[in-house]
Amino acid sequence: MTNKKVAAVLNETAQLIELTGGNPFRARAFSSAARTIRDMEEPLQDYVDRGALQQIDGIGDGLAAQLNDLFARASFDLRDELLNAVPPGLLDVLRVKGLGTKRVRTLWKELDVTSLDELETAAESNQIQQISGFGAKTEANILKHVRALRRYDAQRRYADVYAAAHSLRDTLAGATSAPVALAGGFRRKCPTLQELTLVSTADARALVDALNAAEYESASASDKELPPYVRATVTTTLPDGFPVSIYCVHPDELGTALWYHTGSESYRKAMTDAPDALPAMTDEAAVFASFDSAPHPPELREALWTDTLAALPDTNALITLSDLRGTLHNHTTYSDGAHSLRAMAEATRSRGLEYIGICDHSQSLTVASGLSPDEVRAQHDAIDALNDAHDDGTFRVFKGIESDILKDGSLDYDDELLAQFDLVVASVHSGFSMNEAEATERIIRAVSHPATTILGHPTGRLLLVREGYPIDHEAVIDACAAHNVAIELNANPYRLDVDWTHVRYAVEQGVLVSINPDAHSTDELDNVRWGVEAARKGGLTADACLNAKSLPDFEQWLDARAPVASTA
Repeated sequence: MTNKKVAAVLNETAQLIELTGGNPFRARAFSSAARTIRDMEEPLQDYVDRGALQQIDGIGDGLAAQLNDLFARASFDLRDELLNAVPPGLLDVLRVKGLGTKRVRTLWKELDVTSLDELETAAESNQIQQISGFGAKTEANILKHVRALRRYDAQRRYADVYAAAHSLRDTLAGATSAPVALAGGFRRKCPTLQELTLVSTADARALVDALNAAEYESASASDKELPPYVRATVTTTLPDGFPVSIYCVHPDELGTALWYHTGSESYRKAMTDAPDALPAMTDEAAVFASFDSAPHPPELREALWTDTLAALPDTNALITLSDLRGTLHNHTTYSDGAHSLRAMAEATRSRGLEYIGICDHSQSLTVASGLSPDEVRAQHDAIDALNDAHDDGTFRVFKGIESDILKDGSLDYDDELLAQFDLVVASVHSGFSMNEAEATERIIRAVSHPATTILGHPTGRLLLVREGYPIDHEAVIDACAAHNVAIELNANPYRLDVDWTHVRYAVEQGVLVSINPDAHSTDELDNVRWGVEAARKGGLTADACLNAKSLPDFEQWLDARAPVASTA
């Protein structure tokens, strides 16, 4: 069990204590322990194995016993008692944005709201606004967030489906000895998915038997209402309940079916007036040959690219993980990271990369332990020491900061301190309630500051959690072009921001894209794989990616950035 999972269980326990009217000091103790464990570098499992849990600050004998139970049986007595004391659906209500434990408890006790359905009904019938402390505006927001949550629950992030999708494909291929291919939005590497689609030449009965043998849920076959090139459809779910459709096709039509069930509808119609009436072909290359076309990368078979089908880049021309030479925008224990400066640098070097940009949070973001000016100077001294230890020209730690873009568009810290950084990632972390004009103006002002090197996660979105604030992407990208500022494609699978649909315009305007992991731990350095997948959908090539530059080239780019007068 990971530290993050343990912290989540302890936080849930704290919420359950508050929901049931328990001792608030006990709830705070669980919350505090959750923060401590989440931020630890060493796996909690190691402390359990050594019998040393009480050595951790804030963990006494009682909590240590509960943690031992958690590792032994995935729960502990107090948590079990609390879960039995509240309606199961109440934990879903807690997931609604803007509803903390106090408000959820009030809704439970005042209106007997114990599920999302009951909450939605109460909001639709104007019952919530009758409760003291809520009001019509709060009720409207609750209804909006419940509907957003339902929409999110029907989808999955690409990264969250990735391992299960490949496991399913391999299981079916092994059991049936027939070709099984991933298709649909998954093959196009869409950031979020509503269903997993596969295409296979296996018999439907054989697929159902294989699914049952592997203990997949609700496996069944149907020959009703079939899409083009399909003889039968087998449906099931992944272990988390995500729907799966497997299209059984004739071997002679495998290529035609795979082409049809990979591309978006707009793409298919742009390729041919009759996408559902193509001749039988065994492989996709033959399908493309029938169009007098080279094969198109699956990632680009989207509406965005239908105006340039004849000039789409080859799959091998798109950026790959091996093209990346450095990693920018990474956090350490100086702010809210889980691992030290040295650990992050060593983990980067062990991955064969040439440089790392350390970009801890700036002083205004106190919730993430943003760095004071004195802490910045101390970190710079530590970075100098690390670089001195590796003074062979093959690896470098860059002095960076993730500077908050303040509400007026200015950057954190004064210009004198900002000038001491090698690079500045400018990002919005607060004040999200903006209209498009306000957000765009705020970001453009930050981009125009001469210290800004990279615009970080431009919309602040969290996929299937929170919509981003609206911005005029073309105006923002134009500002980046005017001020020689790179734009981030934040590779955290919850972000993937800037969205892939805007990468093409950035490249056309000469704006470099920086695929940044936004790593808060050493393992999160590997987030870049998801950023690369998204960047490929945007048609990104290595020459248009900032951190695909070699160390000397990246240093030269930093040195050559023309100074621009600040509007701050």
